Parts: sequence; structure tokens; C-alpha cells
Amino acid sequence: MDRIYKLIKLNRLVRSHRVKFLSVLAAHTLKMRHLFLRFDPVMACNLRCTMCYFSDEEYRKTAKGIFKKEEIERIAGLLFPKTLQLVIGCGTEPTLYKDFTEIIRLGKSYNIPFVGFTSNGMLFTDEHLSQLVGYGLDELALSVHGVQKETYERFMVNASFEKFINVLERLDAMKKAANVSTPNLRVNYTVNAENLEELRGFFDVFGKYSIKTLQVRPVMDIGGAFRTPLGGSEIETYRSIVSGLAAECKRRNITLLANTADPSYEQTNENTVILEAVKRYISPQVVWRKDFDWQNESYDAFCKRIEWSGYLLKNVFSSRKKLPDNAVTFSGKYAARYEVSF
Repeated sequence: MDRIYKLIKLNRLVRSHRVKFLSVLAAHTLKMRHLFLRFDPVMACNLRCTMCYFSDEEYRKTAKGIFKKEEIERIAGLLFPKTLQLVIGCGTEPTLYKDFTEIIRLGKSYNIPFVGFTSNGMLFTDEHLSQLVGYGLDELALSVHGVQKETYERFMVNASFEKFINVLERLDAMKKAANVSTPNLRVNYTVNAENLEELRGFFDVFGKYSIKTLQVRPVMDIGGAFRTPLGGSEIETYRSIVSGLAAECKRRNITLLANTADPSYEQTNENTVILEAVKRYISPQVVWRKDFDWQNESYDAFCKRIEWSGYLLKNVFSSRKKLPDNAVTFSGKYAARYEVSF
């Protein structure tokens, strides 16, 4: 699993876009695994987290759709053989899809090196957790936007702190009983001015659980009810707290992902120049691109139709200024912002 985070770190270290696009072109031509899939099987969420777009009623009216079983199997056949990383749950809650564990099983049956699952954890049953362990899920990422019960439930509307703690306890117990280390647990903590200070005590509350990765992400303006960025002295406080967490993570052998360089998201994001070449977002509303007739044509046929190899080659020889502008997209503004510390 660490290989994925090492690749993410390498992406930050390699500054040449030419090298990046050439690598993707080579992988595409040789039909090697190089795709990063973000898979939402259903457009819905059971929570109304205040920092998320699902807290906006107008957004919820547009978030519609669910895949059929045969559609997921079709997509798996098209894309899973070329996939390096599959993350189920990108912008919605995947446990609302009845057979969500089958997507995990399907991903592992295609030998995808990294299969991850992102959730708020509220709907997990013992059978679900047993399947996550038994199917060999590589990483389970759980959202936690408060260290204390009051804060957690205030920002994660409709969630239960007690239920979340129970999930952590049951997961650890099941892994211990099965004598396995996976799924590795990743905790995603979105920081704002009102839950910042209590982040200092993160390990006082969660240190007893087998956390493998901690991501600390400053609040983003993605259309949620709460979207005020960190500013002024809050940024310095944030950096100081993350510095302390970094030392503790190193002591505990935990990977830390944190955006300390640009917590207000004001700078141009150079790390996403290659992102659109390897990321494939999949949902009931779109499978990668609107012009991809995925139900009737193969991935290779579509790439040939849109001259994808030519597009990648063009970017190899283009100047940085002539590359597609990702700054206006969600990924261009917010993705891959974090530094990786092992």
C-alpha cells in the first residue's frame, strides 16, 4: 500500500511535466496499469456534513443515480485491468449501494494493487466489516471532523460518535481475530477554525486504534454550509499543530498527509498537471467523459477514437504554459495538495 503514497510523493518531487506525460504515454501504449479510479456507485449520502456539498439542498436535488450490477461488471471489464488504484467512495457515501462489498471483491479479483474504500462508517454491519477484512481491502478511509463528540456530531450532521468508535473497535477486533493487518485504516480530518484546537488531542482519543494513515485537510469551498477557509493566525496555529502531529505520527509509524504549504488554496496547484491523464472518475452520471459510450465501445476503442495517445504525446512536447488549465476544476484547485510524510 505504501507504494501508492510513494508515487504521490514522487509526483510532487518530479517537476518535469514532460517526464510525467511520457511515463503515462508509455504505460498507456504498453497497456500497463496506470489508472487511478474514483468510483461512486450511488449518488447519495446519509449524512449532511456542514463542510460538504451534501449539506446544500439544491445540490442534493441534482445528485441522482445508481449503477446496476451488470453495469458495474461492464465497467470493471473495461477499466480494472488497467487500474493501479481503485478508491470506492469519492464524493458520495458508497455504503448506500446495497452490494458495495461486491465492488471490493470484484476489484481484488482483477488483481488491482490498491483497493480503497472511503466512508463515514455509519452503516457498517459486522457482516460488512468481516467482508472488508475477508476480501482483502487494502485501505479503509473514514471521515472524522472532530476529536470530541460534540464537535464531531456538529460538523457530521446525523452521525453518531459512539457508533463511529464502535466501528473502530470492531474493525480492530476482526483484524486481530483473522491475524491480518488490512484493511489499513486511514482517518481523514477536515480542519476549520472551530475544530482546529482540539486536533492537538487527536491521539489522546484515537491513539489506541490501528491507524496507518492520517490526512489533515484544511476546509475547502466546495459548496457546503461551512466553507470559511483558515486565515491569519489560524494558519500559523494549524502549521504548529500539524508539526506536532508529524512528530507523533513518525513515532507511531503512521503516514501523515497534510497541506501546510497552502492551507488557503490560493497558489497555483502544480501537482495536478498529470492528474487528468490518469484519473478516471466513475459515477452513474458519468464514466470518465460524457463522450465515452462505455456501454457499447471498449476503452481502447474510445481512446483510439479521441486520439488519446496523440494528446499525451502533444503534452510531452508542449511548454508548461500550453498545457490544459486544471486550475478551474475541482481537482486542479484542491487535489494532491498534501505533503506526504512517512
